[in-house]
Amino acid sequence: MARTLFCFVVLFTAIAIMSGCGAKSSSSTSPNNNNPNPAAPPTTGGVNAPTVLNLGTGQAASGIDITVSLPASSAAPNAQALGATTGSQGSADNTGTIVTRASTVTVLIFGPGLSSNMQVSISGPSDIGISQIRGIQSTTGIPGIAFQANVASNAALGARTVILQAPNGDITTFTGGLEVQ
Repeated sequence: MARTLFCFVVLFTAIAIMSGCGAKSSSSTSPNNNNPNPAAPPTTGGVNAPTVLNLGTGQAASGIDITVSLPASSAAPNAQALGATTGSQGSADNTGTIVTRASTVTVLIFGPGLSSNMQVSISGPSDIGISQIRGIQSTTGIPGIAFQANVASNAALGARTVILQAPNGDITTFTGGLEVQ
């Protein structure tokens, strides 16, 4: 009995070592997660589609390796303030801003690690056009991004998340910071 238990422990340990069990510094998906749509590897294009995992109340996520990798940038991008303006100057704060249907505004986002080479997208339907992405700097020296947002006259009402992705795959969001009214 003791020999059988010892063999089982040795076999289990060997399997665990071969399967790469333990802490990881990059994200991966377990092959037995039964998800038909695994996330694509990071690209320099738009934000990758998430791998969705649906759980009911009290259910655990077993057989799935969920990890959060460290940012690739030395200054991790962090969208901290968002605002909108129709003039040549504007302001931003940590609560976001309101835009109206059928308007064209310049959206300002400030925070460490933000730069003009980031891709910008907005959650929700494709009823807000994005153009003229450029790097800016606040009056206090904080880096940022400005872009023109063309809000359609029939844009869906409600809060939107602005998503910024660097070419190296780092992502930051300003969740619910752009509200269409």
